Amino acid sequence: MRDGDDGALEILEEGAIGTRLGEGLRESGKLGAGATERTLEAVAEFVKRSRSRGARLSSIATSAMRRAENAGEFGERMRALTGVDLSILGGEREAAESFRGAMYAAPHDGARRAVLDIGGGSTEFASGRDGRLECAASLELGSVRITERFEDLAGAAPGAPARAAALRARRAIAAELHVLEDFESVVEVRAVAGTPLTLGAIAYASSVANVSGRMLSRTTLDAVLERLLDLPLAERRVVPGMLPQRADILPGGGLILSEALRLLDVGEARLESNDLLLGYLLSESSERT
Repeated sequence: MRDGDDGALEILEEGAIGTRLGEGLRESGKLGAGATERTLEAVAEFVKRSRSRGARLSSIATSAMRRAENAGEFGERMRALTGVDLSILGGEREAAESFRGAMYAAPHDGARRAVLDIGGGSTEFASGRDGRLECAASLELGSVRITERFEDLAGAAPGAPARAAALRARRAIAAELHVLEDFESVVEVRAVAGTPLTLGAIAYASSVANVSGRMLSRTTLDAVLERLLDLPLAERRVVPGMLPQRADILPGGGLILSEALRLLDVGEARLESNDLLLGYLLSESSERT
């Protein structure tokens, strides 16, 4: 990322590799060997690509690292492999940076807007006006964790078992998201991260790269979820717009988004590709100037 000629930010390159770092964390309390190796391999690839552009490097971690007993060991291995230090963000910092990223170039009209960041292990909510953060919360609720609790969501038991699991999951999610009812009302919710963007790509029969800025209604979202719950995992993976590595956990994340919108009394969400990473880089840039 660099400053463009007109003062706007220019993204030179971006990418994502799903590694399931939190795999098995719920049971063991530790990062698994396989997940660790996959993640270190992905980090090394991104470091190589970034250094080829002469970039200044930063690295952040979120929910899985906050919970893992062996997070320090992972950080040491990563530093030895890449020379880059790992910063583990607290939940409220994660929410604040997601808000900052998603609000980049948003209107400054005095209206209160919110950001929902649905990850694998946690969900962050933040709201404010004119790009200024007013409140933030981080909840230990994510697409991977919901799928681990309600295994029939993952695609091995499509149809009636999956739908029954979805009803149970909705009740559990609503109980954990009830804090959202205490926040001030908002005119817009911006949904960031892979879960909302992938659901939007399916809804529009498009791709994740082409849905940022489009609206996803709760009605359409719930219809997509119903469709996915009726499909076995192999068929989910080839649904147009689906990122195959998300096929098992996407209904769990979608249920979180649906329940969050219901509790916020908002009928739709704006899909937004500007997210935590951009927010963190903006913060880093402002601290250096």
